[in-house]
Amino acid sequence: MTMYQISDQRLEVLFSRFPLLALTLNTLNEAGIPFAVGGSGCLYLLGNERLPDDVDIYLPDEKHDYADQLFHTQSYTYESATENVRNSNPEGDHSIQLTSRLRLNIQGMEYDLRLTEDVLSHRFSAEYKETTISLLPPEDVLLIKALLQRGKDVGKHDIEDIHRFLEVYPSINREYLRQRIASLNAEARIGGIFDL
Repeated sequence: MTMYQISDQRLEVLFSRFPLLALTLNTLNEAGIPFAVGGSGCLYLLGNERLPDDVDIYLPDEKHDYADQLFHTQSYTYESATENVRNSNPEGDHSIQLTSRLRLNIQGMEYDLRLTEDVLSHRFSAEYKETTISLLPPEDVLLIKALLQRGKDVGKHDIEDIHRFLEVYPSINREYLRQRIASLNAEARIGGIFDL
């Protein structure tokens, strides 16, 4: 059993804020496509106060083509100086983002953040009405934010989100987080953010 708690009220707020979310998750569940909601949507459900602007739904790299067929969408690659990621948006709604092949290039290092079997084995789920929502392990959400370290200048709050989450859950799974950081060789980039 997970130590993380999701309130019915927060589920209601998230699903109300993003009307396409239930249909999207039900379609993925019915098709047997594993997924995990990450980003600020995941952290909000677990207690962070900041409301998300969108919902990131991570898919295994090899399942994105199938998801695009189901939703009749066309994927695109978003590239920036630090990110290379495959995205698609059901019904063209950019508030719901299917994401795979996430690779970060930061300070000469490449970090491969694909949704692996190990990561999938650490996710957990909640029920909202007739919909099952699976969440990325919050340690992975925090890891991505610690790697990116984006600020208000780009409309993000990565370090602030980490600190606020750690106030709510000071006892995150530090061993799992330590293993993930080591597997990515990211110790230098992340430094003492988590006091591991």
